[in-house]
Amino acid sequence: MTPWVQRLLIANVLMFFVQMTSPGVTSQLMFVPSEALVHPWTIVTYMFLHGGFGHIFFNMLALYFFGPPVEQRLGGNRFITLYLISGIVGALFSIVLGFPIIGASGAVMGVSLAFAKFWPRQQILIWGVLPIEARWLVIIYAAWDILGASGYGPRGIANLAHLGGLAGALLYLLYLDRRQGARRF
Repeated sequence: MTPWVQRLLIANVLMFFVQMTSPGVTSQLMFVPSEALVHPWTIVTYMFLHGGFGHIFFNMLALYFFGPPVEQRLGGNRFITLYLISGIVGALFSIVLGFPIIGASGAVMGVSLAFAKFWPRQQILIWGVLPIEARWLVIIYAAWDILGASGYGPRGIANLAHLGGLAGALLYLLYLDRRQGARRF
């Protein structure tokens, strides 16, 4: 396991236990768009909170599988920057709807996009049996979130935060590509 993925997994799990033992923590650290100027730290802290066991389990599972190869490819500093930018842009996108959000989903979606960019044809096994290429998995998740943001999906999912995570990752990866390309020239 790579250093930043390990740190993020530990931080998220620890914060989940803190949430379970001190419920008031969630309201202090969640991102509430109308209070963003009063509590600016929540644009980062919300990424370390989760709404239940399933929420943290699937986010951390995706981070565990997609994170290490991306961190090895980008390096630690660029990886944590990708993660944070994805999560922050996820929060900014969610301002449109104005409801509070928690979870690492936007940041993890950014990591997933980076994985799909670097290894688009890599087979991922859904539920351990259904093979799908990484690029199609990310495209399906994005389509699902577009539908959800349009009002055609389940309630209570921060679809715009997921889409913001994808957008933030895409912009950061494009920036890195241009910067790397200029260095090569």
